[in-house]
Amino acid sequence: MATAAFGATTAGEEERLKEELARFCRITWDRGLVSAAGGNLSARIGDRDAFLITPSGLSLRDTDPDDMVTIDLAGRKLAGPERYVPSKESLMHTAVYAARPATRAVAHLHPPHAIAFGIRNEPIPLMTVTSEERLHLTPVVPPATSGSRELSGGVAKVLETAPADTQVLLLARHGILAWGGSVQQACDMADLTEYTAKIAIAHASLPARRRVIDISVPHRPGMHVYPGDPVPRVETVRSIAKGDPCNLSLLTMGSHTGTHVDAPFHFLADGARLGDVPMDRMVGDACVADLRGRAAIDAAALEDVAIRPGDILLCRTDNSARWAAPEFQRDFTYLTEDAAALLVARGVRAVGMDYLSIEKFGSRDFPVHKRLLGAGVFVIEGLDLGAVEPGRYTLVCLPLHLPTLDGAPARAILLA
Repeated sequence: MATAAFGATTAGEEERLKEELARFCRITWDRGLVSAAGGNLSARIGDRDAFLITPSGLSLRDTDPDDMVTIDLAGRKLAGPERYVPSKESLMHTAVYAARPATRAVAHLHPPHAIAFGIRNEPIPLMTVTSEERLHLTPVVPPATSGSRELSGGVAKVLETAPADTQVLLLARHGILAWGGSVQQACDMADLTEYTAKIAIAHASLPARRRVIDISVPHRPGMHVYPGDPVPRVETVRSIAKGDPCNLSLLTMGSHTGTHVDAPFHFLADGARLGDVPMDRMVGDACVADLRGRAAIDAAALEDVAIRPGDILLCRTDNSARWAAPEFQRDFTYLTEDAAALLVARGVRAVGMDYLSIEKFGSRDFPVHKRLLGAGVFVIEGLDLGAVEPGRYTLVCLPLHLPTLDGAPARAILLA
């Protein structure tokens, strides 16, 4: 279905633009992307900072061309039926136009499957080739009252750091924003977003037939221990061979032995202890990045890594080969401060390293730990990624349930 040209500013072209908006109001209703009086569409008038938008309180199902209201970039009404005011979400629309000047139309809709991911504060997984090529990332805007300046400000803030090819935002507990070069493109983007969300949910509901990859290091005599940490010991308490009714051992080890997790309390005096860290920080979508051949992982090394907001980044470095050495290796690959800042900005939920620390050996003030943990980015250390191909997986990393501690040993697996 062809769309109207938007460059012209004649009365006839504006009338055709109103008709285009009204037509897609009904299309989005028929597609189940809105219900009741929810949702709103807008379009730029020619090359001006003036926009047609659907009125407040009127269902898209019942919206006609003559119902459209004209607003400026500040959301003020310029023209339209006296009985109508602009959609209360006008400022959210103009935030997109201001941040993305090439935008010709914006659709704020309420597709239910896409909303489910917004509620979970997770971007929609890109399960198909089409979604990877056209949809790209779907960043989540924090929750705020509908129609508020806080909400439009949240949209503007997310757009400041969102990739240039982003065309859809998820609004936590609210709906989505989609935009494009025409009304049709904006609505098609919204439709693709909902379709992609449906596929992701259907895929997640399939019976599990997944390969399990153990990325934990085994606990055994002579295992690597960070200098100064307790050396793990195993003592026999009861033995069937000695006439006892069962075998029982006493384990002695530090809270950061082998594969382990760091709670913020590890380096922050007032930081959250292990029991205060949500389990979903250690379970979820993981990106294993091949970062071998580097003495340190800096921001430049991560620029081309396909990290999505909410990801768990696992760094496969030359460290994975260091586990085979007879003793602790002090020249292990580490994360730099600018890399930590980049990961915080990209919204990762956790970072995993394949040796006993993400920090350069000998550091006195531990800035990388403090930057990550202080921003709520969980730290997983002591992984063995030597047998793992780069790519996307599901990580399950479960520390021992020691809620008051600064960290704990963990068993970590990837589901492929």
